Amino acid sequence: AIAWMAYKLTGSAFMLGLVAFASNAPTSLFAPLAGVLVDRWNRQRVILITQVLAGLQSAALAAFTFADAMTVWHLMVLGALQGVINAFDMPARQSFLREMIDEPGDLPNAIALNSAIVNIAKLSGPVFAAALVGLVGEAWCFAIDAATYIAVVASLLAIRVRPTPPREHGSVIAQFRA
Repeated sequence: AIAWMAYKLTGSAFMLGLVAFASNAPTSLFAPLAGVLVDRWNRQRVILITQVLAGLQSAALAAFTFADAMTVWHLMVLGALQGVINAFDMPARQSFLREMIDEPGDLPNAIALNSAIVNIAKLSGPVFAAALVGLVGEAWCFAIDAATYIAVVASLLAIRVRPTPPREHGSVIAQFRA
């Protein structure tokens, strides 16, 4: 819906590309450092925080759109914010998967299931978004997306994992280089 909104606001393929770049560049830029930092933090808490922030980002998109105040600059800033959120969320989510599995033999199946779910979401999400944009408009698409984070946050709060002992870490710079 963000891409559609960018093109609808500007009619410019260049601005559409710029919005897409603003949304994706922060993830590529910050993910390596975020991975190092996530290794030092409670991953479940990191995912909880990133999901709350992502929900708020979607709510902001909905609010600007409902208020008919959305600009391409809002899309770029909120897209960049989502990129930073994703930079922390992805490594936390991938490493938290291991913490949720009690039996090491179940890990390959858990990774495969997680990968399937992520890929199904990547394929079906845009289809559902396009249908929602066509049926109820962009604002409701963003609002529904924001509301879905409530279930995600509730699920994260319900998950109980065995506490992992703190690991020794060298300096952030040394770990980043490694």
